[in-house]
Amino acid sequence: MTDSPIVELLGPVSVRNGDGLVSGNALGGRRGRVTLVALALADQPIPADRLAAMVWSDDPPPTWQVALRGIVSAIRSAAATIGLGEQRLIATTPSGYALADGILVDTRHDGIREAERLLDQERFAAALHQVEAATAREGSALLPGEDLDWLDPHRQHLDETRLRALEITVEAAGRTGDDFRAIAAARQMITLAPLDERAHRVLIKALDRAGDRAAAVGAYERCRSLLAEQLGVDPSKETVEVYLAALGSQSQPSASGRLPAEQSSFVGRDVEADELAALLAKPGLVTVTGRGGVGKTRLAQYVARELTSFDGGRFWVPLTAVADDELVASSVALALGSRVGADDPALTLIAHLAPLGPALLILDGCELVADGVIELVSTLLAGCPTLTLLVTSRQTLGIPGEQVVPLAPLPDPPTNDTNAVLGNAAVRLLADRVRDGGDSLVIDEETAPLLADLCARCGGLPLALELAAAQLCVMPVGDLLDHLSEVVVGDDRLRSVLRRGHALLDTDEAAVFRRFAVLDGSVGLPMIKQVVAGEDIPPVRVIRVLRELTARGLLAVDSSGPRWLYRQDDDVRRFAQEQLDASGEVGQAYGRLADAIRSLLPEDPRAAPAAFEHQVTEVRACVRSLLAAAAGGRVDRDTGLEIAFRLHRYWASTNVAEGHFWLDRLLKAGGDSPWTGYATYAAGYLSYWAGDHAAVTELESAAQLMRGVDDSYRARALIFLGGLADDLDRGEDAIEYVRQAIEAAAPYGVDLQVSAAMGMACVLAERADPAASAFAAEAIELCRSNGSAEQLAAAMPTAAMCCWQAGDLGGARAYIEAARPMHTGSRRIARVVLLSAAAGVALADGDVKAAIDFGRHADQEATELGVEREVPLIRTVLARSLLADGDVAGAADRTIAAIAAARGLSFDFPLAGCLETAAVVMRAAGVDADIGEILGAAADLRERGHRPSPPTLRDAVREIAGVSGISGRGPLDRARLDRVARNALDLLHDVTA
Repeated sequence: MTDSPIVELLGPVSVRNGDGLVSGNALGGRRGRVTLVALALADQPIPADRLAAMVWSDDPPPTWQVALRGIVSAIRSAAATIGLGEQRLIATTPSGYALADGILVDTRHDGIREAERLLDQERFAAALHQVEAATAREGSALLPGEDLDWLDPHRQHLDETRLRALEITVEAAGRTGDDFRAIAAARQMITLAPLDERAHRVLIKALDRAGDRAAAVGAYERCRSLLAEQLGVDPSKETVEVYLAALGSQSQPSASGRLPAEQSSFVGRDVEADELAALLAKPGLVTVTGRGGVGKTRLAQYVARELTSFDGGRFWVPLTAVADDELVASSVALALGSRVGADDPALTLIAHLAPLGPALLILDGCELVADGVIELVSTLLAGCPTLTLLVTSRQTLGIPGEQVVPLAPLPDPPTNDTNAVLGNAAVRLLADRVRDGGDSLVIDEETAPLLADLCARCGGLPLALELAAAQLCVMPVGDLLDHLSEVVVGDDRLRSVLRRGHALLDTDEAAVFRRFAVLDGSVGLPMIKQVVAGEDIPPVRVIRVLRELTARGLLAVDSSGPRWLYRQDDDVRRFAQEQLDASGEVGQAYGRLADAIRSLLPEDPRAAPAAFEHQVTEVRACVRSLLAAAAGGRVDRDTGLEIAFRLHRYWASTNVAEGHFWLDRLLKAGGDSPWTGYATYAAGYLSYWAGDHAAVTELESAAQLMRGVDDSYRARALIFLGGLADDLDRGEDAIEYVRQAIEAAAPYGVDLQVSAAMGMACVLAERADPAASAFAAEAIELCRSNGSAEQLAAAMPTAAMCCWQAGDLGGARAYIEAARPMHTGSRRIARVVLLSAAAGVALADGDVKAAIDFGRHADQEATELGVEREVPLIRTVLARSLLADGDVAGAADRTIAAIAAARGLSFDFPLAGCLETAAVVMRAAGVDADIGEILGAAADLRERGHRPSPPTLRDAVREIAGVSGISGRGPLDRARLDRVARNALDLLHDVTA
């Protein structure tokens, strides 16, 4: 609190002087408050007649001079009670009345300019602090209820300032990695100024930076609708460019893999930083080596943050929590948001990273899984010629071409030269961290030798120095040296300091410290309480313990956001894990973690994930830690299977491949469990949407395991098996599976019966059978009359797709129109299906621009979710739409992508539509070679499954078939199909060139 008197205008008008306060009616009633506000807002003295007009709304009484003097006198009398009598608050000047010199006004300091300066200096946490107060200041809080024209500009200024403060908050929070805070501030901007496109652009950028590009697209759609409805205009060019930039970033990995935010100063590594930066200037492998706690991670972060030459991106993946060499490649792929399925994850990473161009991938803390890292790095270097790999490890990898930056401890200061001590990097690091802890380090002739001794005992290891700095905040350097002398043994200085810090913990603090080791990443207080508290430690005590562990340097805390996030440094976490293993509490700690994760999830595993998706995403690193422990035998496998099963809808809306990865590992761990059948179903469900026909075996196994155990899940498995049999050209089997599903669903609720009926509609729609519309209509009517809103939202897009495929455009339009409000801003499989159907209907209606818009959104969201089975159809519709718009090269590009997606599936039929589209695009480009053979292969695929193309896509194919003829018919084995597909790709590449 400032020592100067201050006038507070927002809320109850008040004057504060030290501990004294006078407020409200005590300031002379309504006119007294108006007078004081007018003077506080003025930049110069206000003449008496002008002040009277402001108080009495331009209609002052005949005796206004006397009345005004009375008002001012009353304010002065009230202020005298807190030491501001006579003219100490309101001064009379030759020009009129004014606030006295030295009186502050709460609205005058908004922190904007200072925050902008701090942003330029990349001091993001400080910038957030500067504008924190301004983000809560509303113009309506200035003399609320008063209708005075002269107040309007001041109220508007407050609102504009608040918008700018929120904009700075979005930028600063986003740069520190606090996407939750950034997005919340951006949404506040839109609430304040819904027609201000700047606010919408800020939100789109924040969502895109957070990796949630589906939500970014939804934000643009809402902006466009709002401007059209309220103003009758389209978004500006600047807004459209921000939106297109978000769409264009779909090839980039999501927020996972982002460089950690800078939390403290970087000290004493200028030479090493320059050397490392120079080595990273060209592709290849660079390894930073050194003992634990020497600062490898911090150096890598600092240099990577400073480099701006990597147009393909800079990605950070910590491997300290990975305990199995076989999991290295999969863990990196998961961290980067890359698909992890049946394919070799290293090859998947190559496909993910190679197209990005010059990119930097940092693998941190690799020594415990060196073999897995060596294998992955060797593969990536061979497949990604423009990739630069930066590895931190206690030893080199020994790969040919590896360049090494060895990191030595910071040099010890001399003990007999105070000036040299002051300039020593280790001492400067101590001083900076003590200052970060809210204290200051005194360096004089008396303390300099002691500090030199302390640095020597810490071995020049930055982490050990930081731990010592935490202790210097609570004890003098001499006492700290006495304690260290009791425990320092040999050359392992870091562990010595850790053991010393751990030895000083009381029983509760030691328990919280070791239990924290099961938590991965940055974790908030609610999760921490559930994991570390127990019968021995009540939850209410956890906050105090965390504060103590943070003060001792055994935990790090990020306090820049609305919720504090705690984490353990990698080397500290390893030490904590050793303590946890020795305590025999491993199972209990992971059990509490499982309970904490389970508490975020609904009782019904079929519930829509929207309600809990954000909470689970925030602790995703902890989820991975638990599932890895269960797969590795450190935790009860049943617990892992249950959690993985309960998360299958979450993975369907975030990362299909990751969900299947964990379910597959847990199921392969062996042994029967009450959760085996459920987990097998979940694996099959995710495989189905990934377009992987391992789903057949998984779902057949699930149907068998669930018979008589839970026939509702058996029915669900049969529904998906119907679709899979259809994919494999087993039409009669498909009908039989769905018939069994309808029969099995009969004893259960409406939602399951709707799913079964819709399954039949899907099988019939693939054959363009008009009966599909009737089954879809029956399912929707049943759902509307007795089903849940969630089931209706899930069923509507499928009904629309079935009607479009069967040629019932009227039915499809009606379902799309009804379903769109249900899926605005969502991110899930049903929305992908809805967008795909909408694109097809718009193309049939001749609304090419809308078809392209829907198709691009569907392509992006299906790709990000890993819904591979939907991608070939989406891209063929998008290609046809681009062609109708005259963009032949764009159509060829999307057809190439469609063929690539179809060939990545484990069944052939989706290639039919891709090949037909390739022929249509080639004819439009004037390329006639091989069109007949390409159409012949597509026709063979369709006849084999008795599935014609959707009616709205047939005419163009029939037209060119009639001109070109169909050739190359014959046995359609895989070799012939591959040859035809390759020929089509080669010809399409010529079109794009």
